[in-house]
Amino acid sequence: MLPITRIDDLDLMWDFVPSEWGTFVHPWRRATGIFYARPRPIHHVIREVTPKETWLVYFAYLPASTAGSHHLYTLARLKDLGLPVCVVCATPSPHQIPPELLDYSDAMYWKHLSGYDFSAYTLAIEKIAEFSTNASALIMNDSMFGPFSDLRPFIDSTPWALSGFTASGSQENHIQSYAFILKDINRNRLKQLRSVLYERFSFSHVNPVISLQELRLARIAAKRMPVGAFWYSDGQFIDDPCLRKPFDLLDAGFPYLKRSLLGKMSKFQSAEQTRETLDRFQHPY
Repeated sequence: MLPITRIDDLDLMWDFVPSEWGTFVHPWRRATGIFYARPRPIHHVIREVTPKETWLVYFAYLPASTAGSHHLYTLARLKDLGLPVCVVCATPSPHQIPPELLDYSDAMYWKHLSGYDFSAYTLAIEKIAEFSTNASALIMNDSMFGPFSDLRPFIDSTPWALSGFTASGSQENHIQSYAFILKDINRNRLKQLRSVLYERFSFSHVNPVISLQELRLARIAAKRMPVGAFWYSDGQFIDDPCLRKPFDLLDAGFPYLKRSLLGKMSKFQSAEQTRETLDRFQHPY
């Protein structure tokens, strides 16, 4: 059983239900995709994925070719779980990958800086589908501090094939894509998600990534597999649970804290409380 609890204004263990959305949305999204689409970023294999039952996938965006203390904290916590770790690292060139990242990596792929996190997710899922067929994966990016609790119960106990940690009805019902769990990764599963995990192109602008990938991921997946989230807000009072209820979430068993609470989103919570929380977990900042 998952060691998680309910929070006021959030549903617990929510089964995904697609939103009703206006007829204008589809042509607008299609036009956005055509305008912003670019070739996928080039990538290279550093260490190939091998057959495993479960992978922890971490995307690190490093435009200065330097790993921050938060990257190393996250990788150390992932490694402590005893599961294989696959790192997708974005730097200006494959020769600029910080060498300390290799110490935590059972598999590693380099990709160019373009393409946002979904281009990294696509690459990792493709590789797992090919070289570790039918594995499950917890996939996350470096926008979060943590994890601050054991991720294995989430992977082992989730009832869904695609699981978000948090979901929101803001704009439309969707799982938030900073971290999610995908089960039974194989070529058929990849094919089911190809209209979100694009084979030939990607986006380097945030708006199409949100509208064509993050917001659509759960809806596309739900046509073929069970989808849900551990915590859900309908968006009426809480648009982003990770910004509005970060400390309640941690107390309820949520394993992460948004890095942007000490940056561009610091207006949502007390920076002092965020730092005190990180101190409690001995997390550098």
